[in-house]
Amino acid sequence: QKTKESKKRYFSYDLMRAAAMLLIVFYHMNCEWSARLMESPLVVTKIGAQGYLGWQGVSLFILVSGAAQCISYERCSDLKTYYKKRWWSIFPSFYMAYFVCYLMGGFGGGLDGYASLFGIQSHYLVGEWFIGMILVLYIVFPVLYALVKRYPKPTLIAAILYYLVMVQLLGNTGRVDKDILLNIVVFIAGIYLYRYVKNVSLRTGVAAAGVLCLVVFIPLPERVTWYLFAVEGILWYLIFMAAGNALDRIKNFPCVILKKLIGVLSKYSYEIFLLHHVLITV
Repeated sequence: QKTKESKKRYFSYDLMRAAAMLLIVFYHMNCEWSARLMESPLVVTKIGAQGYLGWQGVSLFILVSGAAQCISYERCSDLKTYYKKRWWSIFPSFYMAYFVCYLMGGFGGGLDGYASLFGIQSHYLVGEWFIGMILVLYIVFPVLYALVKRYPKPTLIAAILYYLVMVQLLGNTGRVDKDILLNIVVFIAGIYLYRYVKNVSLRTGVAAAGVLCLVVFIPLPERVTWYLFAVEGILWYLIFMAAGNALDRIKNFPCVILKKLIGVLSKYSYEIFLLHHVLITV
């Protein structure tokens, strides 16, 4: 029974990772079309009043990264093994993509892309700005995991209070969705969701979808929308966790094919992140 439940959770994470990747890639494709087509109705970068596709994709990706790290960390015997696995999962693909794109002509936008957001000159060529931020979060993950595991309630209260303060401090900077000082809380939320929200019913998923529609389509004051970065990501998390649990119980041929396709998209989501800007530009 425990093995069966674990498989359900893993498929749900594949579904989340694939959905986050598709949201971000679709958003960037539309940004490129916007630059070429201007005000064409075909361009979609936002749904409703607050439904920014890129914003939602990044929030969901950070959440599922925090949750997925728990699985990887629990399988490792020590810190050395954990960091070694993280290195092999990130750097070989990154440098291969970087080298190929450089030989193709050095298309501009890296793991150093995050630094460029703060005016630090870098050789940003492939990847996404948040990959650099995720790297830092991976490094501090063991400490965050230990805090959540040993002091769950005090850590949760401190994280919520910290998030409320940081949103107010960063709201006017336009970096609510990009600053690691705030995204570390979203990453921690992923750890909590993994440990304490392992099974989500279809009814809960439908309720989360209803709340998400309200949040997206009802216009809110700008100061309130700053808080939605984590909220929208958590709502998407609950929706896809419920959908993943439901899909995993269906064993017919079309559903099996769909799950395999989702698994492939999830498996290669990092490589797609590395190359999609270059491919879209070309």
